Amino acid sequence: MKERAVRILGTYRRMDKHKMALMNKRNVMDCIAEYGPINRAAIAKKVGLSVPAIMEIAEELIQLGMVESVRMPGKLSGKPLEQLSLCGDHFRYVGVDVGRETTRLMLVALDRKVLGRLRFPTRQVENESGFVDRICQGIHQLIAESQVDPATVAGACVTMPGLIEQDTGRVIFSPNFGWRDIPLRDWLVQRLPYRIKVESANRAQAIYEISSHPGDRDRTVFCVGLGYGIGGGFYEKGQLYYGASGTSCEIGHIRVSSYSKERCTCGNTGCLEAEASGAALARKAQRAVRQGKDTLLAAMCQGEPDKITARWVFDAAHQGDFFAQALIEQAAQHIGSALATTINLLDPDKIYLCGGLLKNGDDFFQRVKNYALEMQMDQAGRRVEILTGSLEEWNVAMGATQLFPYFGEG
Repeated sequence: MKERAVRILGTYRRMDKHKMALMNKRNVMDCIAEYGPINRAAIAKKVGLSVPAIMEIAEELIQLGMVESVRMPGKLSGKPLEQLSLCGDHFRYVGVDVGRETTRLMLVALDRKVLGRLRFPTRQVENESGFVDRICQGIHQLIAESQVDPATVAGACVTMPGLIEQDTGRVIFSPNFGWRDIPLRDWLVQRLPYRIKVESANRAQAIYEISSHPGDRDRTVFCVGLGYGIGGGFYEKGQLYYGASGTSCEIGHIRVSSYSKERCTCGNTGCLEAEASGAALARKAQRAVRQGKDTLLAAMCQGEPDKITARWVFDAAHQGDFFAQALIEQAAQHIGSALATTINLLDPDKIYLCGGLLKNGDDFFQRVKNYALEMQMDQAGRRVEILTGSLEEWNVAMGATQLFPYFGEG
């Protein structure tokens, strides 16, 4: 028994050493991407490793063709200094953001330079296999229009809202599209000659936020997407957290109302997504207009309540419509309640709020933030910062390119 325990312990030690080596290499790559050209001593100082360790990692990266040594003129002596830079013409990555209305594709170099962008309407996607064909056509078109050698494309990462099985890239459930048990990664592998990764859009957004704030890499960060649906991504000191089955951070399915009969796409009632998402705001407003509610939205839709969107609700609220204001206030309260629960459970350093609902003015963000801080447990999450994340439309696609691992470790 003792011998087995020692053997198991030894296995864990080897696994930890391997993961640490991969993390060190990733940190060096990230440092070169952000600050390069940069010399080895400066890299060692920034990533917290010894110069000999940096020299060993750098040599390996050079041999892999991911990093090149360049000679730069010295500032004082004029003598050329050897510095490291990423190889810009190798290891290109494609990121695909499958949104409800629009699918966005981005091609980036290893140094994160954007080489090309492409978008097309998502429209209806009941024919899952046909839509995957359209994604693949888009990837080929993007590479061709970017005038990039396909042989230099190292991989493609496709992201979409929903539950994604981490190990297989299978879409367990995507409520926005009605997809259930779709082997998306397998289908992409059959159609494309690149390494393929499939991930949730919320995790891609989280990685984008972390990469945009280098100081967050050693922190605990929760990123919440508030849009047509509601989801999250949790990042803890160097890596994304997936949970036992890869379905962690589904904040949209925290139950925030015990009396509501609003049916959620997950099958339950009273979920945050069913009560406070963009889809929920639009649905509640449409129903109120059909029932003859006194609201500006009735005049705005001109007898066609199905046209009402969450944006219309915010527009009506800004014009002083009491009904629209009440809807938004209730949504802010529900979101704040779910965030308070998250703070009590996870005690993160930062929470980034992202997504379309945040594009309707700072007032909504402040309401959500105030409710969260009011409802969290006293003394819990004392260090948490609640911030607005970046709201640019290409964030998820860019995050997808960074989700694809440098070294094939995931």
